[in-house]
Amino acid sequence: MSEEILVATLGAEPQVVTLTLDILLSQGVRISRVVVVHTLPDREPVRSSLATLNREFLEQKTYGSGIIYTPYLLTGSTGPLNDISSPQQIDDAFHSLYTLLRHHKRAGYTVHLCIAGGRKTMALFAMAAAQIVFDINDRVWHLISAPSLVDSKQLHALLPDEAALIPIPVAHWGRMRSDDATRARLFIETVLTPAEREVVVLLIREGLSNSGLAARLGKSAKTIANQLSSVYIKLGEYFGLDNTPDRALLLVLLGSYS
Repeated sequence: MSEEILVATLGAEPQVVTLTLDILLSQGVRISRVVVVHTLPDREPVRSSLATLNREFLEQKTYGSGIIYTPYLLTGSTGPLNDISSPQQIDDAFHSLYTLLRHHKRAGYTVHLCIAGGRKTMALFAMAAAQIVFDINDRVWHLISAPSLVDSKQLHALLPDEAALIPIPVAHWGRMRSDDATRARLFIETVLTPAEREVVVLLIREGLSNSGLAARLGKSAKTIANQLSSVYIKLGEYFGLDNTPDRALLLVLLGSYS
């Protein structure tokens, strides 16, 4: 049986994390790790939310030593993200979370993803990443709480009906049959040029932006963009697609490659 982890997006309400964890534990889910996804804690409300969770998990040790607590700072091409509002920030945040989820899936974890915290844009890109990376054993959750519990700011519900988790359907775009995975491997290893293959493999493994790929490979962002444009055309032709695929569809079709 694989280890199960909770990955939760964080905004102004730290109780989203603890309430979700409490419900999962009450249902017999054996969570071994909690990963809290957040932006740069240099301003409110993220600063206070993260400080509250740090006290709960690290100082007061409410959950003992059986659950490892790990804050995860979203990063982009220019460093840590202090917000997720611009198109570039959303793109960077998506790839940062994609990398986190893919890392844990590759390590064999079953993931419970709570998207109730943070900006709505955070929930949207988290859902998109989950649909690429998750398999049928993973879950995406939304949390609903009684107004009185929300107003109280309590980290734990006193009554069982004060909070509930709602399962969110996941399309599982990334689930591939063995023959699809073979086609992905053959495409990468036989259709792409060595330079294109280098870019694609790094993109799949680390989910970097064009500027991030450029920095890692010692190329210009324009060169990376040109190489990916060529890959998209080849990918569409190879898989018989009606339209030229984009970055997200590349990850769906080729994400099984390791």
